[in-house]
Amino acid sequence: MEIEYNIAGRILKDGETRAISLTEILSSAGVVSAADLSQETLAAYCKSVSAQNACKVYVWNDREEYGNANVFNGGSDYEVVNEVCFLCVYDCGKEMVCETTNHWNEKIDEVI
Repeated sequence: MEIEYNIAGRILKDGETRAISLTEILSSAGVVSAADLSQETLAAYCKSVSAQNACKVYVWNDREEYGNANVFNGGSDYEVVNEVCFLCVYDCGKEMVCETTNHWNEKIDEVI
């Protein structure tokens, strides 16, 4: 089974949006890999950046597990068998959203 991580974010300030890269998040959090980032660490990072910049910040972690899944014709496909998406949104250091879903969180689509 393979696991794929999509960790990123956006800073919304003065009518503009700036992407936050995984590298930027890892560097700030002091961890080496995406697998080492906890939800608490991502939320703390989001809160900190939001407070420092006095703006709204979105940070998310979408974790997809790939494996063999049965299909109707009796064969199998290699596809996503489990997904966990964590999203946090802070505005000027105040928590607006902090939630985990078992699918892609559509609130992320608002900023990407």
